[in-house]
Amino acid sequence: MAIVQLDLEVILHATEDLDKTVNYLVRLLTDKAPIVIEVLYGHYGNPIYKVQSSIKNEELAMSIIKYVCSSLTNRDYLLRTAVSRVDDSGNVFLRFDKQEFVMGRIVLSDGDDVIRVRIKITGVDAMQFINEVCKLW
Repeated sequence: MAIVQLDLEVILHATEDLDKTVNYLVRLLTDKAPIVIEVLYGHYGNPIYKVQSSIKNEELAMSIIKYVCSSLTNRDYLLRTAVSRVDDSGNVFLRFDKQEFVMGRIVLSDGDDVIRVRIKITGVDAMQFINEVCKLW
């Protein structure tokens, strides 16, 4: 099983705490993962922050995924909805509730106010990957 890439993206508005969110992302990703912050501006000139990280180191990506699976408060929900979270190209798509995340909890969400994660996998079926990795933890 090979993880080719782990991508993470979150959009923060001016009313949200950028420092707090980035600090929790650093805890999750470790200081070995690059975090890029792009400042965009809304219609009224308000700052909007696009925070991204892209990890191509398989060992680091796998350790992050294992941590996420072990910390996920609704792991059974992930296993029940896994079919809707994969595509034919070997991608697994996850969304974590942004407000829960800044309180130290990793909660799978299907809403819009989320941290988006894409895991690109080769060498194994994406469904098999979810079952093997998340059932173990």
